[in-house]
Amino acid sequence: MASAAASDAGGLKGYIATNRTLVTYPVGAHRWAMLMLTVLATIVSFYEFQFAPLLPLWIPTLHFSLEDFTGFLFCAVLLSGASAMIGGPLADRHGRIIVIDTCLAIIIVLTFANLLMTGFWSFVVIRGAMNLTAGLMWGALGGLTRDMSPRVSRGAAFGLLTVGAVGCIFLWNFISGETLPLLGTWQSQIWIMGILAIAMYIPVLLWLKDLHPNLRLTIVESETTAAASPAENTIETIATEVPRSGGAAFRELLSRWQVWVLVVPCVAFLTLPITSQTFFPVMFNRAFHYTTAEADKMSSYFWLLNLLMLVPAGWLSDRLRVRKPLVLLGTFGALVVLIWWIGTFANPLPPSQLTLVMFLLGGLLAFAFIPWCAQYSELLEDISPALQASGWSFFQLIYRGWIAISGPLVAIVSKHYGWGAWMWVAVAGLASIIPAMLAIRGGWLPAKTGQSSDEHAAPTPRPSPA
Repeated sequence: MASAAASDAGGLKGYIATNRTLVTYPVGAHRWAMLMLTVLATIVSFYEFQFAPLLPLWIPTLHFSLEDFTGFLFCAVLLSGASAMIGGPLADRHGRIIVIDTCLAIIIVLTFANLLMTGFWSFVVIRGAMNLTAGLMWGALGGLTRDMSPRVSRGAAFGLLTVGAVGCIFLWNFISGETLPLLGTWQSQIWIMGILAIAMYIPVLLWLKDLHPNLRLTIVESETTAAASPAENTIETIATEVPRSGGAAFRELLSRWQVWVLVVPCVAFLTLPITSQTFFPVMFNRAFHYTTAEADKMSSYFWLLNLLMLVPAGWLSDRLRVRKPLVLLGTFGALVVLIWWIGTFANPLPPSQLTLVMFLLGGLLAFAFIPWCAQYSELLEDISPALQASGWSFFQLIYRGWIAISGPLVAIVSKHYGWGAWMWVAVAGLASIIPAMLAIRGGWLPAKTGQSSDEHAAPTPRPSPA
């Protein structure tokens, strides 16, 4: 029995090494194809978790209350953040593909298992398992995005990845809006979701590939500087950099103050989009007296320009070869618009002006966030290329934790002090990223051709291997 298990494991490893691993760095269309498949995997991992369209149908048919759902969501979000801390080190040690493929397959099976839900506790078990599984793979997705993007195109790559995460919100709402009036049941949406997930999973399973472990531990400045020789030539000199365990990876990672200074303020910075996704429709309905349809439509404007700005923001950051100035520029712009808008809450803006405010806030936040993603990914590389997925798992833990905590806080603050008071919390969150970016090393001026964005910053010694 043991020998058979070893044989199966060896067969799987052999298959991945032969058919799902790149021993030379991909360039050109091949590299962009790998990034697009990563985006497809991201859509599947996030697509299954948009509750809003089905929640009005689940509450009466599965016999639970909105308060029950809020409690579940709090626990589920924390669960996914905690599982991310496990999945990241696994992806760093064993590769991204095996984690992504396995988790996506489980998520698809659990999607169809939604059809078995008959009450609140079956809902908790199945949807909780989906959140746990999704959290395991988020670090691998961030790590693979870094692997397939040299520093000169890192911003555009993370912009593309975020398009997958944000775009699935539109995909879910559009499909539900078009098909629910015709089909009428939440079970019909599960069938649609599951079939689409399978269709998106097939190309990921067939064609998405991992980098050889040694290539993952290489910092690639541009495609032209990527090593052309097979990765196996450098096995002995690089393999010792891989952390021996998840604990060792996080000890190395979290001992660096720069990681904390980048991650915690960025999560605070994301308070406004977190609020927008969940609470803007409620705010527009209760504070500004919009109808439900009008409130939903107005909220969607925030995400429209946000979605359109993600890749251009990354491209501009790559083109100029700087990150910090763009993060600060987008943040200052968003602060000006948000503070001005709060001042109008006593006399609400007409719909045309409020639409412009939503466009500007969403676009400016995307303009700032994507260069931050590139900055953070490069910081992780500077610490150790072997910690990329672990670093993104840590970000997901803090991010998911703040989502869980901020939900009840929004309800309390808005009820007792008004929605304007919570918007001032969002202002403080936006402002917190400013000192963080000032504290982190990095260039301020556009880099010249052939010059790294960090070459005109103070050098930092490369740490010893974990």
